[in-house]
Amino acid sequence: MSASGQDNQRRDPVSGHVESDAAVIGHAASFAPGASVPWHRHRRGQLALTLARVMRVETPDKVWLVPRGSVLWLPAGTPHRSLAPEQRLMRSLYVLHDAAGALPAAPTAVEQGTPLADMLTWLAETYDSDRLDKAWSTVAGAALALVRPAPGLSIRLPRPADPALAVIADAVLADPAEDTGLEDWGQRLGVGARTLRRRVQAETGLSYRDWRRILGLTVAAERLLAGGRVTDVAFETGYAGTSAFVAAFRAAFQVTPGEFQRRAALRGAAPRGISGL
Repeated sequence: MSASGQDNQRRDPVSGHVESDAAVIGHAASFAPGASVPWHRHRRGQLALTLARVMRVETPDKVWLVPRGSVLWLPAGTPHRSLAPEQRLMRSLYVLHDAAGALPAAPTAVEQGTPLADMLTWLAETYDSDRLDKAWSTVAGAALALVRPAPGLSIRLPRPADPALAVIADAVLADPAEDTGLEDWGQRLGVGARTLRRRVQAETGLSYRDWRRILGLTVAAERLLAGGRVTDVAFETGYAGTSAFVAAFRAAFQVTPGEFQRRAALRGAAPRGISGL
């Protein structure tokens, strides 16, 4: 088999990186605007830096909003999917389990204010499995040593296992302003409205109304991080007026939408002091 054929067999089907025996693999990837990467998992842990204005990463129990220049750690085997409204440029390190011993055991936003983003970018863009010199390996080790947890923005939003609820969740995340009622969803999906309501409560711990509200506010936060105007985001996510949107956002995140944007702009990273649900 040719070297190219061997690479194709060893290539990660989602990220595109080629597997090797190296403890750490660097990889640069890009995705078209609005392209959604489906649910998947990697055999290695992933230290991911986004160069898009904001990227949404969903894990089974949370939604992570990752602004430009921020880093997210996903341990090996973590199911996840991602989406960004614009062209998404990612720089990642894929780390074998044995080399990730000191890294967090759960998905974690990484502390900002260190050289990590610059180091990760260089490592991803210069990686060559055939020419891993001592300098590259030394920088890779230093980058992993800089990974420390930070209070990045994550929203507790358990992913429903029920297929009907997953359809509803995806529809609201795609268009929070769509106003299909639970009865209409029941007819469309062939499931009684009462049954759907009970399943939402059982799987998320939330009422249907609260679950839908948090889904919509997740998209609102994402659009604010992408630079959307508060008034525009309010109407795009189904609110009749700005005041109602501001009140709902403050109740969810303990900060107004405007302050949320200002903190993100000042830090150039996930706002600190903003608690998820």
